[in-house]
Amino acid sequence: ALAAVTRYRLSLAYQVRGAGEDLVPGSKACAEKGFSEALRCSTCARLRDFLPSGDQPGATDAADLAAECESCCVREEAEEVFAKGILYVSPSQLEVNQNVEDFVRRKAGAFPNLKVKKREGVRTTLQLLREGETEESSNTYINIYGWKSDEIRDFVAMKLSSISGRAPAE
Repeated sequence: ALAAVTRYRLSLAYQVRGAGEDLVPGSKACAEKGFSEALRCSTCARLRDFLPSGDQPGATDAADLAAECESCCVREEAEEVFAKGILYVSPSQLEVNQNVEDFVRRKAGAFPNLKVKKREGVRTTLQLLREGETEESSNTYINIYGWKSDEIRDFVAMKLSSISGRAPAE
């Protein structure tokens, strides 16, 4: 799906290149290129990770697309990052929910500041703790029931401080 989006955006970039208007977030030129005013710069950074680079075919067009994306994106306010997290899972969910099982068994270990706690009957929930907070004093909970394994990984990578903004390799 991402490859199709990339091809579409590359073809769109060819169609409207040279429109003459400066690319600034929310501008008509950005809209004509398919970039909405809701585009966040973190999305452009992720896009760049998936585009061809170096000597790969299409790398020049991909670099142009990424630059256009970055010209049209809105910088996020500093998102709150947490010192550590606790993932509460029910052992029965590990048996029946492939995504939770995959995250716990294959991906959670990549996050040194994430602890997995198995408790019977709990809803799959991520508790986020700020520096100095304890499990008892923190009240930041995210219900991740129904999330895909990669979505959990990406969210944890974004929210926990010791991860440098990139999701760990699978």
